[in-house]
Amino acid sequence: MKSSEIKIVDDLFDSQTVCELIDSVDKHFEQNLMFSDFIEVTNSIIDCHGLALSDTAFFPYSERCWNIFCLKVKQNVDSYCKNLGVDPIAVIPFSCWAERSLHSEQPVSAVTIEDILDIDYNTRPDANFVRDDLAVVKDTQVKKHFLRSVYNLVSYDSFYGTIIDFGEVTKVDSKDNRLSIYDGGTYKSAHYYPNTPGKCNIVFDWYINVPYDVPDWILPVS
Repeated sequence: MKSSEIKIVDDLFDSQTVCELIDSVDKHFEQNLMFSDFIEVTNSIIDCHGLALSDTAFFPYSERCWNIFCLKVKQNVDSYCKNLGVDPIAVIPFSCWAERSLHSEQPVSAVTIEDILDIDYNTRPDANFVRDDLAVVKDTQVKKHFLRSVYNLVSYDSFYGTIIDFGEVTKVDSKDNRLSIYDGGTYKSAHYYPNTPGKCNIVFDWYINVPYDVPDWILPVS
């Protein structure tokens, strides 16, 4: 599987679900934080071990918002895969976590891709808006093809967002309540943030279970 298609879905959830996700994600930044540098990143909120900070190891989980989140994102990832000729039964969830911007001393200003990347599409050493160089999604144990979905939970100015290197760099603008799905297992990507605190993405990685192995985590097929 290899595709330069990006699926973008706006207005993914109703306002109640968004508020519940914000409250729950805040709890994970407080109690389930992996690290904090100029952004904060949680440990997995949901993975094959279940919903973190809860006693539910399998779907459905104890928090309504995460059940809705998983099913809605899965529905759209399945649709993305169907358009590429991939059977949704082979689409397996891998890990879901959150990233949030922090305040830095650099003044807020509009940035372009050229401010972030050099001519070889590597992160410029003086860039302060992206954590890592562009990279493909992969895992040392699960040797499968990965997809990435990114949900803008608390958005920020549209000149920030996700950048994907399809040979020519493409930027998906950030927008409240927007879901983006793309082939992160083939093409390098990164997310960049302003120095305004509290702007948050939920990142959810998936893999194509070909050749078939018994998965550790399943969600209902849409």
